[in-house]
Amino acid sequence: MILFEWGTYNALSTLKQAALLGTRITEIPPAVLSRRLPSGYYESYKKLGGEYFTSILAHGPYYSLTSEKGLKAHLSAIEKATLCGAEIYNYHLGRRVGDDLNVHLDVLKKFNEVNSEMIYSPEPATNIGEFGTLDELEELVKAAKEEGIKIIPSLQLENIFLNELGVYEKDDLDEASEKADVDWWLNIFKRMDKISDYIMHFRFSQVIGLKYGKRFYKKRVPLGKGYPPVEPLTEALSLYLVDNATRGGFKKVLFVYTGLPEVKYRDLIDLYAMIMKKSIDKLMSKESQVEYGDFYKVMSSEEKE
Repeated sequence: MILFEWGTYNALSTLKQAALLGTRITEIPPAVLSRRLPSGYYESYKKLGGEYFTSILAHGPYYSLTSEKGLKAHLSAIEKATLCGAEIYNYHLGRRVGDDLNVHLDVLKKFNEVNSEMIYSPEPATNIGEFGTLDELEELVKAAKEEGIKIIPSLQLENIFLNELGVYEKDDLDEASEKADVDWWLNIFKRMDKISDYIMHFRFSQVIGLKYGKRFYKKRVPLGKGYPPVEPLTEALSLYLVDNATRGGFKKVLFVYTGLPEVKYRDLIDLYAMIMKKSIDKLMSKESQVEYGDFYKVMSSEEKE
């Protein structure tokens, strides 16, 4: 069995709109958690979010975890996210600092002291010199679980595309796009599935980018205007969903669209439709195979009699 929960980021003012469009989850944006708002704001978010959505996520502020001030801001953000009813706290790991694994494990321990029931979800690296390859995410997740911390990787898909295929170094989005075929994505999904327990946390928006000096600058763009290509990604997502749905067991799949604010609802619904159309075709095909398979078994047994 599988649950596919989809949605985008919303402030309190857009929760009703997002619910009307049929989205099933919502994410508290960093701006809400970076500012001090009236306490009634957080209580209202929890109340409306609990009524309209199956899950509330939170995105931590863009502050460095390795500075005292930045860490303090994250701890405050976790407190606010808790008041809002968030179950998952998504955050960026940031730049490398040396003994990265132990540094980030200590950060998670401090997070856990604020809310031990929260699921913490670190994102892959977003640029050169940042911590968060898939190998490093695996190590961090395993180490945190040994400490009893609830944790799942945050699969920001365009970051994985840029990082794992070396776009940050080569600045060749077209070459990377040729490599990011259906099998490439499926291998990543299967690998991350093993350490994601009962929740698989996907995030996505298309981007364009430019390497300037040693840094790569990415910019979010409307769906269909950037990278990675949507077609192989949605095909791989539909294969992953259908395989999990028909394999038995239970898996909750969260899909958060992180595109531009002005087009996020339109793009999210278009993306959801692409994934679901492909999934329906595969589910119907599997169902037909089962039905006709049973039919032929019956016919064969009757013929033998």
